[in-house]
Amino acid sequence: MAESNNLKKFAQTVQDRDPRKSKKKVNHPKGFEPSASFNQATRSGEIVSQPQKSNDIDWKEQLESYFGKDAHKYKVLENQAEIRYWDSNIGNGNIERLYYFKAKIVSSDQYMPDEDFKKLLASAGRLKKQDKKKPVKDSKTFCIALADFQIGKEGTEEAIERFIDYIPKIKAQVKQIQKVEPLDQVLFAGLGDLVESCSNHYAMQEFSTVLDERQQQKVARRMIYTIIKEIMPLFSKGVVCFIGGNHGENRKNGRAYTTFADNKDVMLAEELQEIFKESPAYSKSLDFIIPDNELHLTIEISNTVLLLLHGHQMRGAGNSQAKARKWLSDQAFSRSETADADIVLHGHYHYFSAYESSDRLILQAPTLDSGSEWFENTKGDKSRAGMLTFVIGGKEKWDYIKVIR
Repeated sequence: MAESNNLKKFAQTVQDRDPRKSKKKVNHPKGFEPSASFNQATRSGEIVSQPQKSNDIDWKEQLESYFGKDAHKYKVLENQAEIRYWDSNIGNGNIERLYYFKAKIVSSDQYMPDEDFKKLLASAGRLKKQDKKKPVKDSKTFCIALADFQIGKEGTEEAIERFIDYIPKIKAQVKQIQKVEPLDQVLFAGLGDLVESCSNHYAMQEFSTVLDERQQQKVARRMIYTIIKEIMPLFSKGVVCFIGGNHGENRKNGRAYTTFADNKDVMLAEELQEIFKESPAYSKSLDFIIPDNELHLTIEISNTVLLLLHGHQMRGAGNSQAKARKWLSDQAFSRSETADADIVLHGHYHYFSAYESSDRLILQAPTLDSGSEWFENTKGDKSRAGMLTFVIGGKEKWDYIKVIR
């Protein structure tokens, strides 16, 4: 050390290498040891944060600390996170409170728009602006029920062929009704199970699916984009309202493990909303009603209260009509908004049914798919494919009920 008249420098200990120091052992609460794991087979995992000094968490920072540059590939299900605090002795009688967070993580791939999504965005931007139509007095709404496509299972190719064949038939039906009715609005009612998913919904599902989940989403998205694009020019206004079905749930070991909101059917609606809001033709004439975390939606349209649900939440003995009536009675007893419904519209059971009682109509939409081997072998019956359409509004509240085949 150079000579100096500075006492501190003369007294300083010089070390070319730091001496070894024993690492202080940190005791974490059991089950909350900081870690991250991810299973590619289930496309899910778990993350436990490093101890935090405040009751707050930056999940992006946590993902980056474990996964580095690949952190963007994962998504934390924040609304299911658990929290625990732990009082740690830091010596000299001092206690420090630390907070630990634990949450599930999933692959973010399913949330990222694929190339097909980008193409539809570009296509929507090129759609020609619709001619303004004069408002129709006491207008009614034409409803198209989009139920149980189950894209991805065996028979998907035939289902798509039927779907494309139905569109000109629906157009012809609309034009015929518009000759005698004030029909200027269309409702595209998504009733769930538009995709099949690949596993955890019934026996042999993994063996019988013909498309992976990304392909299923892509095909269903294109189908609904097509029918909206083809039908909307016949109307001055449109509404898209989707609810989630059981096949849209993200399941593990046969059970949904995320939230009601985390549903592929609802995700389809959000993707379509993003696509059509980029279209000058439909950005103002097409409205979307998307559930937050509900399994049913009640809306008022053409002065009529319409309740939409998939139907898998309706339990109890008896046929589907009896299940629907019991479910509706239970909802009404709890003073739910569903008690005011004039029309109850659902899918799930794969065959058409109309049940009228006490000035209320319960409509059950048929499936688009080619049938279920499981249903045929257990019930001895086969559902007949079709697409339900009807008119909402007026003194009669409902009319022109038809199954397009």
